[in-house]
Amino acid sequence: MDHTVLPNGWVLTVGADITALKHNEKTLRQAHNAAVLASQTDLLTGLPNRRHILTLLEEAMAARAASGSSLCVTMIDIDRFKSINDTHGHDAGDEVLRHFASVFQATLGSQGSIGRVGGEEFLIFLPNTGVLDAARLIEQVRQACARGEFWKGEGARPYSFSAGLVEVRSEDDRDSILSRADRALYAAKREGRNRTKLGLQADDSANPISQ
Repeated sequence: MDHTVLPNGWVLTVGADITALKHNEKTLRQAHNAAVLASQTDLLTGLPNRRHILTLLEEAMAARAASGSSLCVTMIDIDRFKSINDTHGHDAGDEVLRHFASVFQATLGSQGSIGRVGGEEFLIFLPNTGVLDAARLIEQVRQACARGEFWKGEGARPYSFSAGLVEVRSEDDRDSILSRADRALYAAKREGRNRTKLGLQADDSANPISQ
């Protein structure tokens, strides 16, 4: 509101209604926030997408380095996913991905984060969690997947996944931890799938956690 003193001594006051401007500002802010969220989210599952989950992993690794706490990272691949699509159709495959994402989110709660990094592959990390506790959590999800998901009236059909589990070390960076988790994952797949393998060394060796 502006005030002007006129020569005759009167004060001229001019006001402006900024309600519309404030509304537009709020709308623009909401649109910006929605655009940012959309750029970080996988549309099918609602999980963080590859770029965002990798950013979150880097932040978790920095926090771990500062605190000295434990941090476990897991790469997961749904077993024989192409066969699910080929046999039951892509809609069924999409339902499996959504079911898997929802079960893992419910199991993790605020304990960790999961993102879809591509196709039927997912990245999970668990701060302040050792490998045995991480493995137990993964097995809870495995049991839920074994009970199956209902696919358009066809009944509950079970599915499984393979997992490579590693614990972050002081010498690890993002690339090295992902490489170790990936090697452990493929060791699990080579040995028959539907299991979790623990990557212990910087080489290709991996030990079984469960089957």
